[in-house]
Amino acid sequence: MAASGATKESLLPPLWVLTLVTVAVAVWLVIKLKEIVVLLVVGYSIAYVIDPWLSWLEKRGVSRSGGVFLTVLLAVLLVLLLALTALPTIFREYSELSTNLPGYLEQAREKFVPLIRDIKEVVPDAVKSRIKPESVVDFLPAVGGGALKKLTGAVSAALFKGYSFALFLINLALLPFIVFYLAVDWKRFHEAALSFFPIVKRSKVRQIFLEIDSYVSSFVRGQLLVGLVLFLLYAAGLGLVGVELWFLLAFISGFGNLIPYLGFLCGIILSSIMALVTFGDWWHLLLVWGVYAIVQALEGTLITPRILGNKVGLSPLVIILAIVAGGVLFGLLGIFLAVPVAAALRVLILHAHDWVLSNS
Repeated sequence: MAASGATKESLLPPLWVLTLVTVAVAVWLVIKLKEIVVLLVVGYSIAYVIDPWLSWLEKRGVSRSGGVFLTVLLAVLLVLLLALTALPTIFREYSELSTNLPGYLEQAREKFVPLIRDIKEVVPDAVKSRIKPESVVDFLPAVGGGALKKLTGAVSAALFKGYSFALFLINLALLPFIVFYLAVDWKRFHEAALSFFPIVKRSKVRQIFLEIDSYVSSFVRGQLLVGLVLFLLYAAGLGLVGVELWFLLAFISGFGNLIPYLGFLCGIILSSIMALVTFGDWWHLLLVWGVYAIVQALEGTLITPRILGNKVGLSPLVIILAIVAGGVLFGLLGIFLAVPVAAALRVLILHAHDWVLSNS
């Protein structure tokens, strides 16, 4: 009997082979069922974000199902408030910017030349001969009408490539139910996932999951809060300066910070163009640059350190590369999973490194 058992065990492939096959099958299923997977990932992400709020309500006697209904009610009220206030402004200003961007750029070019000539009058003669106002503005490219809409359409097409619009609408209708059941059975769901691991390994697996959760939660909740604070600061600064489309520019600059440096670069370029279009003088252009310099200084020295501290564990370069790689490989699904996967891999690699050192 013992020999028969040994023979059966010898017929099984090594554990690493089974692991690789399992991972390969899982990746294949994710690619084939990406619309459903995206729906589950989005639902899980929403449940993940609201879980601390539900836990807080639960400690005060509100059931998780009641907390979900309360959260949905507050979310609906917030969406209605945004739909009546901020969203129309953003859509209107985006439409105006995308339609008039070629004209704005041309006006900026025309108004920038006299400013360069003013500088030319006060610089030393050795430098004066090298300054050619017409060539200095060549960094402002000429674009055709609707260029911004075409760019947005191209990016959307790339992200949603292979996704069915009809199934997208069905998934959107199913999303509230998925969020509800995941949020209500949050702890039970994770305990069931943990039960797949051997009993002797569950304590270590739980520790690794908690460590991954600390990094992911710090990034998601922290970056959203940082984006909101930056949006408010940019809105106040650009609104006081008085540039056109200041609300949209503040929205781009603030929440664009979810991808490091993207919001700042897009915001300061567009705000500089709008300052030239609105006023056409150095004073207001310098005021716009001052707004971005002050907000960036506050973001680097006060806002991000206070909100995120050193808990994220992912450098801006890693985040950028992860988002780009995820978007190229898996489209919208890759963008959703990029940062959590990068954080999880970081934790797993560190634990694997410690395991190798302890067994060497």
